[in-house]
Amino acid sequence: MYDLIVIGMGIGGITAGIYAKRGNLNVLLLDSGMPGGMLNNIEQISNYPGLLNVKGSDFAEKLFSQVKDLEIPYKLESVKEIKVLEDKKVVVTNKGEYESQNIIIATGTKPKYLGLDNEKDLLGRGISTCATCDGAFYKDKVVAVVGSGSSALQESLYLAKIVKKIYLLNRKDVFKGEKILEKKVKSKENIEIICNVNIKEYHEKEGKIEKITLDNGQELEVDGIFIYIGYKPNTEIFRDLNILDDQGYVMVDDKYQANIPGIYAIGDVIKKDIYQLVTAANDGIYAVSNISKINN
Repeated sequence: MYDLIVIGMGIGGITAGIYAKRGNLNVLLLDSGMPGGMLNNIEQISNYPGLLNVKGSDFAEKLFSQVKDLEIPYKLESVKEIKVLEDKKVVVTNKGEYESQNIIIATGTKPKYLGLDNEKDLLGRGISTCATCDGAFYKDKVVAVVGSGSSALQESLYLAKIVKKIYLLNRKDVFKGEKILEKKVKSKENIEIICNVNIKEYHEKEGKIEKITLDNGQELEVDGIFIYIGYKPNTEIFRDLNILDDQGYVMVDDKYQANIPGIYAIGDVIKKDIYQLVTAANDGIYAVSNISKINN
């Protein structure tokens, strides 16, 4: 039986694993995807102390290397559910079951979509939420980026180096992202900003995006659409535990513990004022510190 199982290997989960190992806890890290989580989708990180313009994928690789160097046990498996028993918790994955006294949920977020009729069918066939992953497919083509936050601005700057033209569609009249990014976007000749619009309809030809209709009646011919309208907690598998609020966030106290003793949550799956890499890492440290006090 483990002292602690951490579900999610983003920066928060890996930080928790590092501090658990240093605290002599018997810890296991679980993740269904690539270690580093959303870091792998970030082209450039410029606001993490000590890292100057590092690629997200490079940072993720360094974090994973630290896991391996410290010989922290990990498994790349999909978690299906958590069973809460009287004296332990059981994490059920697609490959097995693992027992632990404590669990940290660090599963992060997943992108929101516009909710149009044929949107899901067009994922990977013109619609994307990751410029770093898919930008190269649109070299010298025309694309639209939807969003007003830092992600939309940053990914527009990345795509501007690859594509012929970008329509940056802002559903509001102001941007809510970092001002330095907004300034850079507005200086790019191949980025056209259109405010106060929504995509009303996707038009496809032979199973791929051909053009879009905006709610102001304007039609734009585009080869691809990148959506950055926010994220939601990746917590559906924990719904039966009754630890989530109506928006899917895990409800925790000041020790990062949910209403079930021994179940904790950190990072983007909890409600807080600031969502940044450094705050996710901080959450991991505090949660493990609280667990260590109980175990010791």
